[in-house]
Amino acid sequence: MKQIAVIGAGAWGTAFALHLVRTGKQVLLWVYEEDLAEYMKLHRENKDYLPGFILPDSIDFTSDLTSAARYSSDVVVAMPSFALRSTIERISAELTGKRLLVLTKGIERGTFLGMDKVVEQVVGKNTCSIGVLSGPSFAKEVANGDFTASVIASRDKETALYFQQNIHSETFRVYISDDVGGVEIGGALKNVMAIGTGIIEGLHLGMNTQAAFLTRALAEMKRLGKAMGAVETTFMGLSGMGDLVLTSYGSLSRNRMFGIELAKGERPADLIQGRKNVVEGYYSIDAAYNLSRRLGVTMPITEQLYKIIYEGKEIKASFHDIIHREFKKEAD
Repeated sequence: MKQIAVIGAGAWGTAFALHLVRTGKQVLLWVYEEDLAEYMKLHRENKDYLPGFILPDSIDFTSDLTSAARYSSDVVVAMPSFALRSTIERISAELTGKRLLVLTKGIERGTFLGMDKVVEQVVGKNTCSIGVLSGPSFAKEVANGDFTASVIASRDKETALYFQQNIHSETFRVYISDDVGGVEIGGALKNVMAIGTGIIEGLHLGMNTQAAFLTRALAEMKRLGKAMGAVETTFMGLSGMGDLVLTSYGSLSRNRMFGIELAKGERPADLIQGRKNVVEGYYSIDAAYNLSRRLGVTMPITEQLYKIIYEGKEIKASFHDIIHREFKKEAD
């Protein structure tokens, strides 16, 4: 039985471990919290991040990060974006010559790097093979074995093909792409935009507003992608439009729910503090907004969401400013 390590036992990492087991893999799952790792060993359940699913004997657990990194030549990376660099730094020497599949979605704050570039910068260029996986995939549904389609992008075609062949199943269809930047931008910005759809839902502004918002949100994603050299058609695929629709309107979306709670008058910092499951859009808004300013890319939705979350601007004032922007061509 082929072995594979999964670094990160949040909802997505745990669900993906369950998927790997269904494809015949033996998995070692690294759990950040020592007490949770012990609980999972005893009860075979991730009570904090993915309750209700029994984890089979073909999944082992450890809180020793180095042991997890040494376990296999194939390593799946599934921690939150803000923790990626610090985690990889601890095991960089163990990752040389290995194949890494990055499930983390986001843009690193400060550096504006995609997740694959963060790993590459820490481990060293050309020292390991890196692929990134993205697409519309709620952890709970993957854990349940519901049909899911995703895309793996890599700058090395052989790496993409390798992971496609080893991860694809009857319930988890995998496509490949060489547009790593486009796939990563789509995966990061859909979380940002889903906060906006949640706000609209919380304000009961109607489906006309939702449709207009989603269309213009996709235009912003494509605009930033173009400035970064991404392929425009990538944003019409699984990692773009597919993930945007799911995260914006799926009932399991944490980013959407975060927006709904903002519309009720909750403070962003209060909503984030103490949460176990991460709202990635909260962090990606900061990176996306400041990246757009650096590149000179117009992103009015992202700008207003940034001002609401990080500058305390009133939601109604932001909505007013959006709908009263100067006249534009639709393509602009």
